[in-house]
Amino acid sequence: MKPLKYFSYLIVTGYLILVSYSSSAQTTKYNQFSNEFADVESIGKRWAVEFNLGQSYTSTPPSNNSMLSKASQFYVRGWAHYYASPRWKLSYFLALFGNVDIPDIEQAKNFEIRYAIQGIYYIHKIGYTLNTRFRLEDRRIQNNAKTFEAYYRLRGQLKYTQPINGKIIRKGIYYGLASEEMFFKTQATITGKDFFDRNRITIGAGYSITDNTQIELLYANEILPRNTGRMIYNTYQINVAFSDIFKKLKDKTKTKEIHSSDNN
Repeated sequence: MKPLKYFSYLIVTGYLILVSYSSSAQTTKYNQFSNEFADVESIGKRWAVEFNLGQSYTSTPPSNNSMLSKASQFYVRGWAHYYASPRWKLSYFLALFGNVDIPDIEQAKNFEIRYAIQGIYYIHKIGYTLNTRFRLEDRRIQNNAKTFEAYYRLRGQLKYTQPINGKIIRKGIYYGLASEEMFFKTQATITGKDFFDRNRITIGAGYSITDNTQIELLYANEILPRNTGRMIYNTYQINVAFSDIFKKLKDKTKTKEIHSSDNN
């Protein structure tokens, strides 16, 4: 089956579920902007650690539709990755989120602690990569009483990546990407009783500045069916990703020390 058929089936399924869960015709739209900086550092052949730093902004309808109207969220996240095989990557993360203003849970100036386990299965083909991702999140969200409510969320994603002016992503290569993701959650007072949480479609493009540095410009459309009405997030995102920058700096420092020693 061709990759585009996978996406078409998932998108149709996602929207059918959305229609069945939407009990109100009322829709509120939010425009948002977010960015993330990520660094992955290899530890041996099978292990790697990753660090993320991100923030987001949101509009405040109906009075202000600017995506930079108000700070929404910031987070720090640490990952441990295990490459079980060329096709499988298993991961765990621990993150702290500062939820300044999250529209769908009506949360202001409270924190969230999030744990997750994740598995990614890669399908590498000549000219493109297709991967499936499954993530189970344990979210501990602080409510207005300053106590933490716990609930679980399951996420399933299919992602397609296509290099444009080459066969693999390396220095000087442009690439396009698209993904479809569905979210399901358990009940919690702060997040409501809806089992189907949201559907997210993402499209975008990236450029590999060096073999170890990429920048991506993305657009994501999220639809959140709620008993009180449907929410739609239109999010514009900039991601910058690095890999092994500390290792390269260490190697350069070591090389300079060797040359300096040779000159003495």
